[in-house]
Amino acid sequence: MKVAFFISGLGSGGIYNQTKGILNLIKKIDQFENDNICIITDQKKITPDLGIDNIEIKYFKKSFFNKVLFSLSELIKKNRFISRTFFLNPFQKFLKKNKIDLLVFLQPSFYSLYCDEVQFVINIWNTEVKKYYNLNEFISGGYNYQNKIINYSVEKAFKIIVFTERNKKDLQEFYNCRPEKIVIQNLTPNLPNIYETNKDKDYLKIFNDLDLNPKFKWFFYPAQFWPHKNHKYLLDVMKDLIAKNYHKIGFVFCGPDKGNLNYIKDTIKKENLDKNIKILGFINDEEIISIYKNCAAIIMPTLLGRSSLPLLEGLFFKKKIFYSKDTLDDHLKNYVEEFEIDKPVDLSNKLIRYINKKEMNLLEINYEDEFSKNKFKHNYENLINEFKELLGRWKNV
Repeated sequence: MKVAFFISGLGSGGIYNQTKGILNLIKKIDQFENDNICIITDQKKITPDLGIDNIEIKYFKKSFFNKVLFSLSELIKKNRFISRTFFLNPFQKFLKKNKIDLLVFLQPSFYSLYCDEVQFVINIWNTEVKKYYNLNEFISGGYNYQNKIINYSVEKAFKIIVFTERNKKDLQEFYNCRPEKIVIQNLTPNLPNIYETNKDKDYLKIFNDLDLNPKFKWFFYPAQFWPHKNHKYLLDVMKDLIAKNYHKIGFVFCGPDKGNLNYIKDTIKKENLDKNIKILGFINDEEIISIYKNCAAIIMPTLLGRSSLPLLEGLFFKKKIFYSKDTLDDHLKNYVEEFEIDKPVDLSNKLIRYINKKEMNLLEINYEDEFSKNKFKHNYENLINEFKELLGRWKNV
């Protein structure tokens, strides 16, 4: 049996670290030693530090001609006889040529829409998109894109992997997905692995080199600049803090622009918040770790995400975490202080209470028990065994 793992659009940041974390765990699954596995990617260059140098990599070429063929395949999909007999879209043809029995998408991907005759598993992240289709990023096409992938996966995928029990409920409620098709596997942050192998670094010096005012208490929001990440809310929170004479609190932002960065920058300038809001742009893993270790707490005003990498990373570094109310899975709510997303004053009051040493009672977490690597191994072993049993009905495996 040949299993392929598809990776694309890595860039940097959360997607990259999540993918790297998954690949590192996949290599440790004993079951794959006897199976033929490979990586499929449409990226011409895969950085060496992904740690997949001992896994075969197959490159699917992106081209204008392939785009035309994809469009053609959409037109003729309704005619099942034509699509099966006379036409094979380029991605499906590629998979069949390489004798892929099962393709695992490590993130939502439009390529999943072209797996009519190839079995696939897909990781779906934002199962609650139907609640926020009016956000600008979704109006411009993101909603239709994500919704189409989820709908197709509910119908065609062998399994859908989601982060939490609440993601599972979303798929059942919004998409009428059969519960037995859904596998719950929380995020797999790679930053803790990086820290464990580099504990001897002087992270305080790295933090100080970021040139943040040492007299301030800095709260960290590591998030790309999407509208749903809701940076604007934190600007309103900061205005309220300053109005209450709390001038030595700062928010640190980092992450690439996803269409909202200029608006946030313009608002910071307009509201004279430059001293209290710092946008660092791209920073490396060591710098991110230094902020986690030395910041006052993590703040997460995001509108989407039943779980998140900053949440798990913050828990690993034993930081206090403030998270938007009614966003997280019920289980994860136990580890955060929730705030009202439509009331900036709610978070500002809670931050004031926190820095004044009025401790908030939150459950302590045993990180390794909660997000055990054994759970990951167990999930993937069960998934592969179930697929093997199915495949064995028409093929020797």
